Amino acid sequence: MDTVTVIIIIAAVVILLLILAGPVQSARLVRKYARFREEHQAEHDAIDSQFNHNQVLLDGINWHYIESGSSDGPAVLLLHGLPEGWYSWRYVMPLIDAKYRLIVPDMKGYGRSSAGDSDYDWHTVARQMVALMDRLKISKFFVVGHDWGALIGSVLVDDHQDRILGFVRMEADFVPDKNRGRLKGYLQKPQWLLFRMTWFARLFMRDVERFIDVVYVHTHRTRWKEEDRNYLVYEFSRPRVAHQVPLYFQQRNWDTSTALDKFCKNRYGFPVMALQADHDLKQPASLFERAAEECPCVELRWIKDAGHFDNLEQPAQVAAAINDFIERSKTWKRECA
Repeated sequence: MDTVTVIIIIAAVVILLLILAGPVQSARLVRKYARFREEHQAEHDAIDSQFNHNQVLLDGINWHYIESGSSDGPAVLLLHGLPEGWYSWRYVMPLIDAKYRLIVPDMKGYGRSSAGDSDYDWHTVARQMVALMDRLKISKFFVVGHDWGALIGSVLVDDHQDRILGFVRMEADFVPDKNRGRLKGYLQKPQWLLFRMTWFARLFMRDVERFIDVVYVHTHRTRWKEEDRNYLVYEFSRPRVAHQVPLYFQQRNWDTSTALDKFCKNRYGFPVMALQADHDLKQPASLFERAAEECPCVELRWIKDAGHFDNLEQPAQVAAAINDFIERSKTWKRECA
C-alpha cells in the first residue's frame, strides 16, 4: 500500500472510533460539567449579582444580556468572541463612562442566549441583534466587537449603516496580504479550517475545560484569573452551547468580503477604529505593517502588554480607548477619501 492509502485508512479508523465512542464520552461529559456547575454555583452567582441581568424572548431567541449605565445616554452594543459570553466585558464595563447605555449580550447560541433555530448565517445573526436593539427601543448605537464579535459586528454595521454611530473592531486582522495565502492563514488560525467540520468542532468543544484551556493558555500575555476561567467554563458548558457555537464556522454562513475587505476600505459615514493587542499571537503586529497604506481610512490603536483577550487582560486601556473614541465621534467629520 502507498502512503496516501495508509493515511486514509488510519484517518477512517480514527473517525470510526470517535463516532463509536461519542455517545459514551458525551454522557460522561454531561455528568462532569453538571458537577462542575454545582461545585462553582456560589462563585458564579456572586459574580452575577454584581450586574443587571435581563432576558427577552424574540423571534425564537431567548436573549440574555447585561445592561448598565444611563438609560438616556448613547447606546453601545458590546459583542464578545469565542469561547466567551457577556463576561468578556466584565472588567471593561465599569470603566466605560456611566453616561453611556451599555447593552452586553450573550451572542446567539452562547451562555443563556438559547436559540431555537440553526441559521447562523452572519447576516442573519446581525439582523437578529438589530432586532434586539429594536425591542429595547434603541434606534442608533455604537458597536464594539471582539474576535468573532468583530466579524459579526462588521457585517452588522455594513448591513445596517443607518443605525450605526461608530464601530470599534478588536482583535481581528483586516489588512490584505496577497502573499499570505490560504495555507499560511490556516496554519496561523487552524480553527478556521478544522471547525468547518461541525462534528469535529462539537467533539472538541464539548470537553469545555480542555477547550478553554487550549484557547486561553497560549493567548494570554499575563496569567489569567482562575475565577475568570471557572465562569467561562460554567457558561460554555450549559446545555447545547457546544452544539450551537460551531455553526458560526460553517462556510456557507461566512461573508469574509464584508467582514474584512469592506472594513479595510471604510466607506462608512461614521467613525471606525481597530484595537489590537501588541502581543496577540493570532494577529501578530506584522499583519498590520501595511495598515496605513492598505487601509488609510481606518484608525489603528494598540493595546499594550496584552494578548488576544485584551479586554480581560488590559480592561483599563480598552475602556479608555472606547471612551475616547465615543467622545471624539461627537465632532467627527469624514476627511479620508
